[in-house]
Amino acid sequence: MSLTDRRIASALQTHGRASWDQISQVLGLSDRTVARRGQRLLERGTIRVVGVLDTQLIGRPAPVLLRLRGETGAALESIRALSAIDETRTVIALLGSSDYFIEVIPISQESLRELLYKGMPPQVRSSSSYPVLRYYTVAHAWNGGALTAGEAAALRCPALPPFGSRRIDTPLQNDELEITTLLAQDGRISTTRLAAELGVSQATASRKLSALLESGVSRIRADVDPSLFGLGTEALLWLQVSFRQLDKVGIALSRRPEVMTLATVSGDYQICAHVAVEDHHALQTFLTEVVGALEEVTETDVTIVLETFKRGGFTVRRPVPAGRP
Repeated sequence: MSLTDRRIASALQTHGRASWDQISQVLGLSDRTVARRGQRLLERGTIRVVGVLDTQLIGRPAPVLLRLRGETGAALESIRALSAIDETRTVIALLGSSDYFIEVIPISQESLRELLYKGMPPQVRSSSSYPVLRYYTVAHAWNGGALTAGEAAALRCPALPPFGSRRIDTPLQNDELEITTLLAQDGRISTTRLAAELGVSQATASRKLSALLESGVSRIRADVDPSLFGLGTEALLWLQVSFRQLDKVGIALSRRPEVMTLATVSGDYQICAHVAVEDHHALQTFLTEVVGALEEVTETDVTIVLETFKRGGFTVRRPVPAGRP
């Protein structure tokens, strides 16, 4: 991906619903260049802009992270089955002490029990579950860093409370649920199309959309493979930390540009962090110089991302190689 494409991708990560005109002004590029290149990135699947629902804001249970071991030779069967489950938001194949990482967003405690008791593919041999206590940073807040500080500030939306930090037992109305569903499919959906889908006026559609975005119920996320920014190695780090030191470690690591997602969890590990770095050498440097420098971390387990199959609740669409229709 060219530098211009990286800058447009980074702009969409900063503000996924920014117009091409707005992005072109901030980046100092022509409207035509930004619109043509940006639309091509979206159509090829290089970037996918989606709306992510903060489920705890509408009274649903906290997410649960799963580490699974599977039968040898049955990986694709397991992955297809896990990806087909509506309540899995993330499905990743791993190298290391676990074969798969699954992020589950349960609709209810009953559905979570049903999934854990009966819903696992038969090829799964063992599982460990980690209920999320708090997200310190999340993937839709991560950025590839191809913008200057001034450019990022010019595009950045007003700050919202941390993802998953609030719980409001107020279910969404049917039209609000429909909007979140449409945003999950296309985070850049126009208000004109939104109004047509809902059967309301454009002004009504715009008002309802703004309310959902400004409240943080739906967060716009530009899903970009880190490798497009030259970050070819991703890993999940599982850290043991004393509970009284969780905030210190969570805040310190979440501020690092390598960290895409970081959550505190309950179980035999207290922190799960998803990081992206240039290569395995850079990962070792991060582990020794950043994680290793934190005295509060008493044990670390590292699993390398082999392939991501589901992200943001949708099966990952393999980008169309450049030069192909």
